[in-house]
Amino acid sequence: MGIAFAQGTALTAVGEASGLATEDIGIVIARIIRIFISVLGIVAVILILYSGWLYMVSKGEPAKTKKALDILKNAFIGFVIILASYSITTFILNRLLEAAGYGAGITSVLDQYIEPLSGSLGGGIIDDHYPERNATDIPRNTRIMITFKEPMDPASFIQGYDPENPTGATGLNATNVSIYPTDAGVTAALTETQVSVAISESAQIVVFDPVELLGSPLEDTNYTIVLKTTIEKADGTLAFSGRYSDGYEWTFEVSTEVDLTPPQVVSVIPVESTTPYDRNITIEMTFNEAMDPVAATGVYSIELGDYFSNIEISDSVPSLVEGTYEISNGYRTVGFTTFDACGEDPCGDTIYCLPPLETIVVEAHAASVGDDAPQAVPRGTEYDGLIDVCGNSLDGDGDGQAAGSDTDGVSLVGEITTITNDDYSWEFDTTDNVNDTVPEITLIDPGISEGDVIQQQPVTISFNTTMKSSTLNSEALSLWPDPLYEMWFSLRNEVSTDKTYSLITMNHPTFVSQTDGGWDYYPVIENGVKSSWQICMYPAYGPSASSSTIIGCTSLEDDGRIASGEVYCCDGERQSTPCVTDGETETSTSGFVLPVP
Repeated sequence: MGIAFAQGTALTAVGEASGLATEDIGIVIARIIRIFISVLGIVAVILILYSGWLYMVSKGEPAKTKKALDILKNAFIGFVIILASYSITTFILNRLLEAAGYGAGITSVLDQYIEPLSGSLGGGIIDDHYPERNATDIPRNTRIMITFKEPMDPASFIQGYDPENPTGATGLNATNVSIYPTDAGVTAALTETQVSVAISESAQIVVFDPVELLGSPLEDTNYTIVLKTTIEKADGTLAFSGRYSDGYEWTFEVSTEVDLTPPQVVSVIPVESTTPYDRNITIEMTFNEAMDPVAATGVYSIELGDYFSNIEISDSVPSLVEGTYEISNGYRTVGFTTFDACGEDPCGDTIYCLPPLETIVVEAHAASVGDDAPQAVPRGTEYDGLIDVCGNSLDGDGDGQAAGSDTDGVSLVGEITTITNDDYSWEFDTTDNVNDTVPEITLIDPGISEGDVIQQQPVTISFNTTMKSSTLNSEALSLWPDPLYEMWFSLRNEVSTDKTYSLITMNHPTFVSQTDGGWDYYPVIENGVKSSWQICMYPAYGPSASSSTIIGCTSLEDDGRIASGEVYCCDGERQSTPCVTDGETETSTSGFVLPVP
């Protein structure tokens, strides 16, 4: 397996660069020759049949018999030549097609590995979704969520959507999205009134909430989700285009159970400490399960008139800190970035800072609950706190119960009024410094150029520091086969137990086996990935291709090479040009090359 580290923009136009959209003139000519030889073969067979007919009607006359035998002999010789020509031409054509990545030989192999209508996840418009592909044991009361890489047109998902009254319609646009039990078929797809749809403020996350429970209490039920080709982005263009223009489809299995377990916070960044943190730290909290993104994301801005309050961050004044809340990591991590610009990272991107020399308090609010606790109760069309994908309110104190919000927990003890809730909070102090340390890749598995990799083995990448979760997405990290074929990939990340570094997992379908010829696979890590202090990986720092060489692209002795422009780390070697695949030569048709920044 080859590993390519690159700096620059996201890996775009791979389809155009691959050369698969149009056929090479040599391949076209070879196909014409093969058709012509096939026609000659038919003519030869006709001549053989004709000579046989002449022989039968010759009645023993020497002249007629000789004519028939001469035609038969010449037709047979011609037939042998045609067969040989056909075999040679077919062999050459198949080699050309295999080199191009769409020949019959390759197709027969890839048929075992390709999951149709899957490539839009990672390589296309879709960054993530829940439930995951082929997931099992999904609760019956789950919501279905999809994250797109660009803002989407709400009307593509909500029937009768009116931008002047965005909350006026919530029903499913069943023309564009089908949700149905797999065995029952698309005719059993849920209708407009059977699914409530919500869209995040960014218009990039769509949440489908079935009105009735999915599946059955008696047996597990497989469901299929189909996103149609008519879905549009916010700018009016089609979401699915080019290589992935046929749309997207996936399945998951719903169990017989209903989830009534409230979610809990399992880790936070930064952790509570007596040592202050540099003020450009990103605030993050990770939960033990996927959270509803509509209730967990938003903007708090007085100027913009946006007042997201399900999570509140304040300083010692106290006053609320303005900024944006994002969700990532399979909908399990929520991060906060302020609006206060305080510098630039090495890539020229803006760094945002928390108030300096302050005590920062973070409060994640639990949603109100009713008689069906832990199920949350909406206030109007929204929730007043955090909920999981099954609608359970946050369990902030980790006792397994959901006490709800302040308004749920008001009680009288004698003459004293007490207010209880299930919020989660912590605090930390800031310095007046900006941390500008560039993150480095410390470990990759499978290793660079490693062979005989287990087909189902995820690709894992470790950094030397904690990373900002929302930047660990499929635009900054990707996984590509060479020759190119339709292959999805998805990303998950976690923080080490000691909270000192991040580990990324790139999931994928089964790799092509070595016995089937094997494929080269190229993980690509670009400078869109950033540390928890919002510093990009530029120049590229990564390990060597050789286990005996520890330095690789990480050596401080590289300063001179970096100054001369050798900022790329390709297969463990520093260079001044973008990374390319092993197959990228003058005659290669795979066309796999990273774009110049």
